[in-house]
Amino acid sequence: MEIIVRPLKLEDYEQVKNVDILTQIQYLGENWENNENKLISKKSEFETNANTGFSLVAEINEKLVGFLFAHETLPFPGTLHIRHIAILPEHQGKGIGVKLYEKLVEIAKAKNIQRIESYINDDNPNSQKLHEKVGFRLRKWWRGELRIK
Repeated sequence: MEIIVRPLKLEDYEQVKNVDILTQIQYLGENWENNENKLISKKSEFETNANTGFSLVAEINEKLVGFLFAHETLPFPGTLHIRHIAILPEHQGKGIGVKLYEKLVEIAKAKNIQRIESYINDDNPNSQKLHEKVGFRLRKWWRGELRIK
């Protein structure tokens, strides 16, 4: 199984939205209630995320299986903020999140970024494990930081 990680493109919208919906249903369960207006991938924000230069998608056999939205925080240059990372439920635990972060760190180093921050829910142990695995220090239940060397 080859995982391809590439920059997010505008034409990825429908596939990213699908991953977002399925992971929100997985996370929220019956509290989801078709709340598409609360999606991270909603159309009104998608173009902004696609144009940051840091947002990525992961594909297996040309099917989009995960995405990561990230942007540089202003007015604090040198720091990236993870807006969201999501992997299709049936592909979680296969190293896709790690691959997305490895590519992000590669891009960040090339752009002289020294730190990546992410807010991680305390009721999402899979997300906590992923962030710790790639080197984030979980400073509080909701905030993780990865220093780039």
